[in-house]
Amino acid sequence: MPVYLEFNESTSQFFESTRNASDDTILLVVDEAQKKLIMTVPSGKTMISRRAAERQARGITKTGFLCNDGGRYGRDHELEILGEGGQLPDRLKESPREVY
Repeated sequence: MPVYLEFNESTSQFFESTRNASDDTILLVVDEAQKKLIMTVPSGKTMISRRAAERQARGITKTGFLCNDGGRYGRDHELEILGEGGQLPDRLKESPREVY
């Protein structure tokens, strides 16, 4: 059974959640069977929130996440990021001046 972690933007930390789908928060699913961490970023999230959650998720791949049941989950898992939220805006992808 996968473990669901929800990202709290005010503390920049993940916490254990019972929800398996969320429309407005960043959700991290720890799948022990496939050895994967799947982070879902909704489209309304900023790049700063996405990067903070990504840093925390990469830390979980190194040390794991200590859950309420006393188990540590997510260590040595592969991180996969889904969703379009937190992407670089189009106006910042192009240079404001031409390069000769």
